[in-house]
Order: sequence, then C-alpha cells, then structure tokens
Amino acid sequence: MKTSDSRTKLLTENPIPLMISLCVPAVIGMLVVGLYSFMDGVFVGQMVSTAAVGAVSISYPFTLINNGLAIMVGVGSASALSRAIGKKDQNTVDKIMGNLIMMIVVCSLIITVIGMVFTRPILLLSGASGEKLELAVKYLRIVYAGSVFVNFSQSANMVMRGEGLLKRAMTIMGIGAVLNIVLDPIMIQFLSQYGMGIEAAAYATVISQFVQAAITLWYFTKKSQNVRIHKIRLDRELFPEIIGVGKGLTQMAAVLQ
Repeated sequence: MKTSDSRTKLLTENPIPLMISLCVPAVIGMLVVGLYSFMDGVFVGQMVSTAAVGAVSISYPFTLINNGLAIMVGVGSASALSRAIGKKDQNTVDKIMGNLIMMIVVCSLIITVIGMVFTRPILLLSGASGEKLELAVKYLRIVYAGSVFVNFSQSANMVMRGEGLLKRAMTIMGIGAVLNIVLDPIMIQFLSQYGMGIEAAAYATVISQFVQAAITLWYFTKKSQNVRIHKIRLDRELFPEIIGVGKGLTQMAAVLQ
C-alpha cells in the first residue's frame, strides 16, 4: 500500500535526499497556485488593456481568501490523515474526505455569496476606482462564483500530499495551471468580440479549476488505495482538530510572508 511505502521511506531512507524528494514537488505545487492570476494578468494585458491588468492585480489579494480557506482545511485534514495513517486508524482515515468536502462546500458557499454580493465594497477597500474598479468587479465576481472548485481542489490536493503522493498532487495542480494558460488566449479572443475580455480570463480560471477539482474527485472516488470518499458529513471529532491545526499553520504562513 502507498501509506506503508511512505512510512517505510520516512523510517529508512537518507534524510537529505528524502527531504528533497518530498519538498520539491510540494513547493512546485504551491507555486502553481499563483500562476492563475499571474497568467490572467499577462494575457489581459496583451489582449485587452492596461486597465485590465490593473483590475486583475487589484483583485488578486481578495482571491487569496479562498487560498487561505483551502490551506486551513487542507493542512488540517492532511495532518489528521498523517497521524491516522501512523496509528493505522482506518476509521479516521475513512472520515477525512467526507468531512473535508462538507467543510469546503459550506465555507465556499458563504464566501461565494458574500463575495458576489459585496464585490464592489470589497474592492473599494483597495482604493480602486474608475475603469479599473469596474473591470475588477466583473473579474472578481466570476472568480468567487468558482470558489468551491478551487477550494476543494487545493485542500484535497494537500490530503493527497498527506498520503505521500507529492508527485501526483503536483501533477494534478499542474494540469489545472497549464489548462488555464491554454484557455486564457482562446477565450479572450472569442469573448472579446462580445465585450467580455476580462470576464473571459476569469471564466478560463474557473473552468481550469473545475477540471482540476473533477480530476481530484475522480482520484479519491476511483483510484486512491487508502483515502476514499465515504459519508459526506461534518465530523464533530475531526472538525476542531482540523480547524486548530489549519488555523495555526495559516497564521504562521501569514507572519512569514
């Protein structure tokens, strides 16, 4: 089993090569997350307008709300999974994904509703105005509409890393990022004729994140040998543990940044 292989590696292999083999895919996977907004900015700058680049840049900090949520749930779930694997507690392992999905769906719906309803006031906090503000409102509303996809794919990707499958997790993240790079110019070219240049970039991002989420869901439904989706419900024992670990690590990351 994959969990046994990972445990054996941690106990027997040379620490330095092992650290490199485990860290490099994780670091690359995290860097890929930032490519979405970066590539959106590149393509709208080349194909739409300079104001559109500013709109994407203004929106970027607020898209990190989703990233923070995904990190909190994903890191907390991965931590619980790793400890359950170490203790050979299959009962807890079987609860991880169902609990994660319920947490992500509920939190994402809240973020989506608040984000889409209060997009303009949120962006005004950054000092945006004029054309940049109007373009940013259009872009951010669409991105918030896809919150559940990005949150699920990123948090579940961390659970995959908790299984020890760092290369597979990195590959799935990479598929979404590459698809976004491919879709950005195609959709901007097509939708610009209807006056939806910056919206096209946002749609490309959401579609890419949906595909990444679908691949991740397929993996945990059909392919994973250890972590499967069972009952989708909030587990009272796992919830405080996941929030506690995830919140602590998220705050630490914010301080380091």
